[in-house]
Amino acid sequence: MARNILITGATGLIGTCLVKTILKRGDNVAVLSTNVKSASKYLPEAGKIISWNDYLSLVNENIDIVINLAGKNIGETRWNDKFKKEIYDSRILSTRKIVDLIGKMTKKPGALINASGVDYYGNRPACRTSRGDENIYEDAKPGNDFMARLCVDWEAEAKKAENFGVRVVLIRTGFVLAKNSPAVNMLTLPFKLFIGGTIGSGKQYMSWIHIDDVVKVYLFSADNNNITGPVNAAAPNPERMKNFCRIIAKVLHRPAIIPAPEFAVKLIAGEAAQLVLNGRKALPKKILEAGYKFSFANAPAAWSNILE
Repeated sequence: MARNILITGATGLIGTCLVKTILKRGDNVAVLSTNVKSASKYLPEAGKIISWNDYLSLVNENIDIVINLAGKNIGETRWNDKFKKEIYDSRILSTRKIVDLIGKMTKKPGALINASGVDYYGNRPACRTSRGDENIYEDAKPGNDFMARLCVDWEAEAKKAENFGVRVVLIRTGFVLAKNSPAVNMLTLPFKLFIGGTIGSGKQYMSWIHIDDVVKVYLFSADNNNITGPVNAAAPNPERMKNFCRIIAKVLHRPAIIPAPEFAVKLIAGEAAQLVLNGRKALPKKILEAGYKFSFANAPAAWSNILE
């Protein structure tokens, strides 16, 4: 039987792939968007597109699953206090509205699948240093930097839906490998220009995941009632940055000989540089124990798929 799924952030990298996959498998999609006209252009196949201004018009709709991906692109511009507030508010306020909607709905959805990130883990809470080689599972304590605090608050807003008897899953996503990803294009461009190399020390871990697996993890979590709370959406074989870059170079048939030192990355990216300089080794314990099988468990196969 087809299910009715409400998605926010549907025009983003993950959202557009999710919508196509959901429709392909026979479910129905409704979209909440800040720009209905733009969403209609990018998602002509979506059954219903509603403005956030009218989100309470859905209180009497029969919605089985809510997938909340809403949030401003953190790589849109260089970070300053104003932009960081926009990043924060775009996630917290939209999630608050979703929970408000759920609370007022005549028939509650079965689950809220809410976006988050492995940035939840940040640096080590006590000493503010990189988590290094630490194996990070879903029960690890959060970090203390901006993105970690954001993820903590974001997840706390989503968990309020549990007060209405709704199952809540928090998808902590790693670095997404996808053909049309601006972040991937930025990372691979130096290699294409023959000036690529290790970023930072090269010792930091990259918790990555192929776009196909991100979509499947969301839907696997939606379909399995025994999955609750945080889920690390990261491939089971994270790579140190040095090897991650070597793999990119090999797939592109380019050298990896010109490093990007830490000071240069900070000069270019500012505060956001911490996202690539301070790695974390997030491992997908919960989703694997639930029986999920990764389509791309190893970085060479994943990079080959999106670059060749």
